Amino acid sequence: MKNSLTFLILIFTVQISFGQLEKPKNFKFPDYAGYVNDFEGIFTDQQIVELDSIIAKHEKETSNEIAVVTIDSISPYSSLFDYSLDLANSWGIGKKDRDNGVLLIFGKTIRQIQIQVGYGLEDKLKDPEAKKIIDEFIIPEFRKGEFYEGIKIGVLKVINEIK
Repeated sequence: MKNSLTFLILIFTVQISFGQLEKPKNFKFPDYAGYVNDFEGIFTDQQIVELDSIIAKHEKETSNEIAVVTIDSISPYSSLFDYSLDLANSWGIGKKDRDNGVLLIFGKTIRQIQIQVGYGLEDKLKDPEAKKIIDEFIIPEFRKGEFYEGIKIGVLKVINEIK
């Protein structure tokens, strides 16, 4: 009896663990619109053009791909980390053979921000550096209500790290 109960608990635990790894069913990410995907409508057209230009120049020089995304919800996901990782993979950010993509995603409404780095760039932009860019450069601008400036500075800092 004790072994049966232990086995059932083990099966239940495994099911819960694997259930957390499953992607939300019938969920489709928005279509990729370019380097800047402003789904929350935070940036002006001129700001999008400027960020596009900065990112395009960097990609031309290095082949590294950067995408900036604004969102107002991560539903049906429960974490921005999981959402951003699946989004980066779904969109194929970075060259497939080099895995050299970076996704900078944030939501003004949800008050969250994440920098996802492809495996091919992890030696140049590690998690502590990404956190430092967010904490020391992006967030201070956000606190002043300067969302575009924060993202622009963040993109430039990311580019500096991954050159």
